[in-house]
Amino acid sequence: MTRTEELADFAIKANYGNLSSQTVDQLKIRLLDSLGCAMAALGRGPTPAIRGYIREFCPRGKCALAGGGKTSPDLAALYNGALVRYLDFNGSYLAKGETCHPSDNITPVLAAAEYGNAEGRIVSYKQPDTGEALQAIFKED
Repeated sequence: MTRTEELADFAIKANYGNLSSQTVDQLKIRLLDSLGCAMAALGRGPTPAIRGYIREFCPRGKCALAGGGKTSPDLAALYNGALVRYLDFNGSYLAKGETCHPSDNITPVLAAAEYGNAEGRIVSYKQPDTGEALQAIFKED
């Protein structure tokens, strides 16, 4: 089996019930860490330019934008990910040989989950709609 096939097999078989309590706790820590960084980055650095691009070219869609609004999954992941990583205060994870911070994966996973109407048990503390959770947390001034 190739590495891609292994990853696909893992994703297909992934189930909340199969996660250890330690794994769920770590997911919650990473999510809260990322959300805090994103909240602090609203309206800073390059994020207003990304938001402007989305308003002009793809102002509607199924996936939540931090601060309100919706767009396509790819642009939601881009904008929300830029907010998460802009301030780079989320360095609570170091792994030998790793090149990515776990938060680099959070916004694409949230966008894909929201687009696919996935259950939000892990990502939003039992909030059934991840988009509502993001919009409730982030309100642009």
